[in-house]
Amino acid sequence: MHGHNVNIVFEFLRGRGVGVDRVYEGSWIQALNKIGYSCCGIDVQSMGRSAGFGGLRSYFESFEDVIADDFAFIEKMADLGGDKFSKGLPLFPFAVSMGGARAAMMILRNESVFKAALLYAPMLSLERISKQGLNRFLRPLIAIFNLVGPPWRLAGEAKSKFPNLQEEFDNDFFSDQGQTRVRLASEYLKVTEHIMANLKRIMLPFATFHSEGDTMVDPEGSRRLVAEASSEIKVHEDCPGSWHVLIHEPGNEKTLEKTIAFLNRVNT
Repeated sequence: MHGHNVNIVFEFLRGRGVGVDRVYEGSWIQALNKIGYSCCGIDVQSMGRSAGFGGLRSYFESFEDVIADDFAFIEKMADLGGDKFSKGLPLFPFAVSMGGARAAMMILRNESVFKAALLYAPMLSLERISKQGLNRFLRPLIAIFNLVGPPWRLAGEAKSKFPNLQEEFDNDFFSDQGQTRVRLASEYLKVTEHIMANLKRIMLPFATFHSEGDTMVDPEGSRRLVAEASSEIKVHEDCPGSWHVLIHEPGNEKTLEKTIAFLNRVNT
């Protein structure tokens, strides 16, 4: 489950440099396939290769529409992917950033669908980010802007601490380099507030990976998830020296090792 303004290919396959397509070979997906996990995903409506509401990029009417799409995709996986995705196999949301909010909302809606969850810099809280820079002035106005100009682009985007990864994103045709639209900013604030108010309802085993250096979403969201969730198995992994794009940044090999260790733990 990919994050904001990117797409499933860019998020999960291996980068080879600016302007070059990402590939399966050497990716986390290949590593997970080798140990028996089938992986699949869709581009959120209006992102990547998916059509958007009103023909706009990075714009949807409601986060609920995105969650409905994700549940519908689960129902179609066997038809689309064959026996490697047959119904009855255990499911794990493998979720990055905004994908983490999608996963959390699905878990709150019906956690019996999943066996455990993998969350990487999940967008569970935006409190700290919404108080930084111009965002602290924009947040009180979001409700008004959402009524008069929901497609407007207003909210700024943080830049990666790794220039090569930022340059790859800036030159990816299927990613959106524009500022966040008002409707999405409003929906993200609403959904993260709902998640943070309902953490105790989560009982599913999970591992969340987060860096204190994350300037895109709040690391506090992951810390509170571990502190407040009712899960018997709940793991928080710090990623020192990292930023936000954990599965591509230097040191991601260690994060992959910890991911596999968690999967082995919940599957024994």
